[in-house]
Amino acid sequence: MQLKGSYTVEAAYIFSFCFFVVGMALCIAFDLFIDALEYVSYKPDSFDAVYLFRLKEGVVGVINALRD
Repeated sequence: MQLKGSYTVEAAYIFSFCFFVVGMALCIAFDLFIDALEYVSYKPDSFDAVYLFRLKEGVVGVINALRD
């Protein structure tokens, strides 16, 4: 005698576990984002976005000039 099985209970466990994993990943990413904001606001002298952007653009320009 064969009984027809239902995967409803197993699917509920799997979906719950997936939601839990995704939720934990979002919490960790948010915590990392908050820590990064606190680091930048704590040490404003050591992080100069404009200087780093100009430095990167200069390096990319030199590499492109040498490549052409």
